[in-house]
Amino acid sequence: MKFGKIKKQHSMLEGLHELGKQILDGCVHVQRIVPGRINRRKGRGVSEFKVQYPTPAGLKCIYLRSGATQEVFLICSDLAQAEQWLKLQFEKSS
Repeated sequence: MKFGKIKKQHSMLEGLHELGKQILDGCVHVQRIVPGRINRRKGRGVSEFKVQYPTPAGLKCIYLRSGATQEVFLICSDLAQAEQWLKLQFEKSS
């Protein structure tokens, strides 16, 4: 099955498509984005994107939104560079 840079076979939480475009435009090391499972969660808050751990093809991340979380898989050409870029963009400064 062929798909573009962001796979659209699965549902996506609100705001994830725009975030995916931002990642693809800003980080040349991320080649594709594959949204995964959506889970419910308690609480409300602002949306947040976190890198969880490396996979054989790239990175597993999680997108947090009020009332739900979604797994997001990034297919990367250079894992270390992609992870560094994502952490600079999305880590909250303490």
